[in-house]
Amino acid sequence: MEAWLTATGVLGGSPRTFLAQGHVDLIVRAWGDAPCGPGLAAAAKWLMLTWILDDRFDDQWIGRPPAGARQTVRALTDVLEAPRPTHGSADGRACRKTESTGKTVRTGHTGPADPLVRVFAVLWDETAALTTPAWRARYAAHFRSYLYASLDYLEASTAGETVPTLPEYLFHRDRDGAVLCAAGWTELAHGLDISDEVYGHPQVVDVLMRFNHVVCWVNDLYSAQGESAAGNGKNLLRSLTVHEGHTPDSAAARVGALCEAELMTFEFLADGIARGPSWPEEVRAFSRALLRFAHALVHWTATARRYRTTEVRR
Repeated sequence: MEAWLTATGVLGGSPRTFLAQGHVDLIVRAWGDAPCGPGLAAAAKWLMLTWILDDRFDDQWIGRPPAGARQTVRALTDVLEAPRPTHGSADGRACRKTESTGKTVRTGHTGPADPLVRVFAVLWDETAALTTPAWRARYAAHFRSYLYASLDYLEASTAGETVPTLPEYLFHRDRDGAVLCAAGWTELAHGLDISDEVYGHPQVVDVLMRFNHVVCWVNDLYSAQGESAAGNGKNLLRSLTVHEGHTPDSAAARVGALCEAELMTFEFLADGIARGPSWPEEVRAFSRALLRFAHALVHWTATARRYRTTEVRR
């Protein structure tokens, strides 16, 4: 991971400082039982890249004119909407080769100035060689939702709406946390291919909703102090204190109780699918993998150096 971050220049800073936040520990805890190979490597890169993008939304772009953020979001969306190389084609192999050498020039495309967009384009082409059109369409929709929900908050912040009301928070948070993207990374890491029909099943929809809540609310609980220092008010604790009359301590206690209740419900529902004999083994494996990912993320969020500082993560 350090070699990849260094070669691509996507951070614009020290890879060792970034990795000291514990991202590799999270990958090991989340996908330590996944088979080694290109799927696991791609999933790890997506996790890293999305966290780097998250830092831009949460820290670097907050309080600034949103034109730069809009430009980046548009460029990333263009990558997702561009025609994909045919699975297993020479184009796909060329993209993977350039990535392995650290030269982030996408085959057949002029490389954009922003290293993040260049690396995103290469990784998307790498992923295209590993996945089906249905997976890519679903993942692209989830990533676009994450991008535009995050951009909406930046634009609201620029207009002076720095802390969303509780209904506003709940409306946007499920989309701007990239949690459904993480479900796609889990498929990649384990070499799974879950159908749209399964994703639309009421039990799976419920599991994914609880998974989303657990990831987002636990993140809010531990990141509130650092985000406040960065001027970012998009946090459940901030909504409770500013708009619902809670003190910081009572807001933290409320969110902690919500996290505990939602995690227990998620575990119960996901374990029901993992043990359910009527579910195909691939779906059961997916549910087990989501459970492991959620537990890994909760542990990492509660212990990682990333959330032990109030400094802006630039």
